[in-house]
Amino acid sequence: MNRVLKKALVSVFTVLWFAGGYHALAQDTSESKRSDTAQWAADKMIYDPEAKSVTAEGNVDIFYQGNHLQADKVTYTRNTDRATAEGNIHFTDRNGDVVVVEHLEISGDLREGIIEGIQIFFVEGERLAAQAGERAEGRWTTIFKAVYTPCEVCDEDGNDKAPVWQIKSKKVVHDQENRTLTYDDAYIELLGIPVFYTPWLKHPDATVQRASGFLTPKLDSSSLLGASIEIPYYWNMAPNMDATISPKITTDEGFILSSEFRHRVSRGTYQFNGSITYPDKRDANSNKIPGHEIRGHLFGEGHFELGRGWNTGFDLAVASDDTYLRRYDVSRADSLTNRLYIEKLSGRNSFTVDAYAFQGLRAEDDAGQTPIVLPFVHYNYEGKPGWLGGRFGGEASAVMLTRTEGSETLRLSTGADWQLPYVSPFGEIYKLTVGFRSDFYQLWNLNDDPQPLGVEDDRPDNKATGRILPYAMLEWRLPFVRRGTTNRQIIEPIFSVVSSPKGGNPDWIPNEDSGSFDFDTTNLFSLSRYSGRDIWEGGTRLNYAIKATHYAENGVRASLMVGQSYRFNRDVNFAPDSGLRDKLSDFVLGTEISLPGILDYYHRFRFDKDGFKLVRNEAVVIFGPSDYRISVGYSDIKREKMGSPLPDRQEIRTSADLKLSRYWRMFADFSYDFKAQGGPLTAGGGFTYEDECLRFQIRMRRDFTRDRDVPPNTSIGFRLIFKVVGG
Repeated sequence: MNRVLKKALVSVFTVLWFAGGYHALAQDTSESKRSDTAQWAADKMIYDPEAKSVTAEGNVDIFYQGNHLQADKVTYTRNTDRATAEGNIHFTDRNGDVVVVEHLEISGDLREGIIEGIQIFFVEGERLAAQAGERAEGRWTTIFKAVYTPCEVCDEDGNDKAPVWQIKSKKVVHDQENRTLTYDDAYIELLGIPVFYTPWLKHPDATVQRASGFLTPKLDSSSLLGASIEIPYYWNMAPNMDATISPKITTDEGFILSSEFRHRVSRGTYQFNGSITYPDKRDANSNKIPGHEIRGHLFGEGHFELGRGWNTGFDLAVASDDTYLRRYDVSRADSLTNRLYIEKLSGRNSFTVDAYAFQGLRAEDDAGQTPIVLPFVHYNYEGKPGWLGGRFGGEASAVMLTRTEGSETLRLSTGADWQLPYVSPFGEIYKLTVGFRSDFYQLWNLNDDPQPLGVEDDRPDNKATGRILPYAMLEWRLPFVRRGTTNRQIIEPIFSVVSSPKGGNPDWIPNEDSGSFDFDTTNLFSLSRYSGRDIWEGGTRLNYAIKATHYAENGVRASLMVGQSYRFNRDVNFAPDSGLRDKLSDFVLGTEISLPGILDYYHRFRFDKDGFKLVRNEAVVIFGPSDYRISVGYSDIKREKMGSPLPDRQEIRTSADLKLSRYWRMFADFSYDFKAQGGPLTAGGGFTYEDECLRFQIRMRRDFTRDRDVPPNTSIGFRLIFKVVGG
């Protein structure tokens, strides 16, 4: 109930304080020239010398420091030092909040006062009504029989309606000195039904921007955890530091403690979140076995500015075991990356020193074979345009990979290039790139690993090897442009020739960073189609494509690109089904269509060059405007015969987010695996109701797959948030 009536009490006190400015009527006229004196206007002003009182009658307006009070009658009596206001009293503060009262009386020193028949209309739409209020000892402001709601109380036609929820309290006391609010007999009504009651409650007032307190509970039910309730507690530790502690009780897995800590320092921020539990042990089939075990996770990140372009930071992600994150619905990641870095950014140039550690969460991951990268040093230089408009660039790097079980690798790399752009008078666009790269490798503990590329005989335990690779690439484009009154079309043939020595991959060079490979339009014109540095695409090849694009002023955009590559020599480093092993590559196609508010469509194809068989097919279609979004994604990617460690994929993914009415939304998602042993993967959905004062959500999710001790499971979640109170 953190913010309930905070602003209301402040507004009531402001009215009482504002009335204290009335005694300015009895002061010397010279005082009225001061900027902090109330300015009066009325139809009639009456001065009673015996009672020493001043009365303003008829359309009384009082302005003071951006606040405005209106009333039928205002009287200030100097003998009693009391000010009263009567009849149609409206007070508007500088923020736009409006207070309507029936009667107001206060002492000139602001220490005592009463107010009757209170209604407050906050500029954000919140409302408060109370029977009466009083101020005592210059510190305490109390209102009686208060009713508060942030909900609308009128329908679209202006007729009265009952609020969705409201808070009622017998008495609310504002302690100005300690800046706290105290409630007696307070409860929340939902649709006219009491749903929460507390005989006593105390929290900071609205002048305190952040305050410690309980947040809205979370209710869930899962076939893995059973029924559960989570009650978060927000801890305002300092203006720049806070924490949220979230104990969770489950019927099947016991107690789970989660927490989040955030801290902003003078030069950056960092935060951590994690959880810990002590459940029963389970076997691979999720059956309980004797004993208990500690399970949990810890995530964190930090970013800091050191000055003069230097930055540092970290990313932390660890889990107690492979299946914890999925079983306890923390994350669906199948690997975790930890990073520590320091970097220097200077214009287009950069220098970074990184350290990486990985945690694989798949069943086939071997922790002993997972590399630790310490360090990874990289420098990149981009020069300014110089001779003939060309630009020099260069890079240097050093990386050390270690393992607890297996080989270790040190790689030292350098490279430089010169790029020369040129546009001919005919409109042709040329780009010449010449450069080189060199790599030196020192390998240790080779006998602890499977045979590296091409090595089938006995080998030493340690080995040093390297290479120097010069290269050149010339790219040519000729865009043909047709301009209409509201649109533009571009047809652009693209051609490039790339040449570098064959055999640029000695047998002893390990493949640490180029294991994943996909050939499509995004890397058709790359110097090397491999994703990393360890494997280099050598030889001479021609790349060619045709690209057509349509642009319209209304935002409509469409593009299509079709291309292929021809090699003068076969490259056996490519897997047989990669599409690049033969001299003539497969065909690659890419298309995009965007109709704002109607359709977004992205598609990537690869067709076999011989039988024109579809080898890769990946598409995403998104229908509708932001309030009615439906998406369908399809992937058919064959990787197992391409030398990739990733499995084949053939699945469809769908999702929908639909606005059913002004307050109701529906969401759903579904994914299906078309492989022989596949079937449904996940399904979920739910409904959300959200208005100006309440947010309610119910959701359901079903996982159809098993991952060791995480069997197929179903979960249902329930959220009810009273805005302003416990968000």
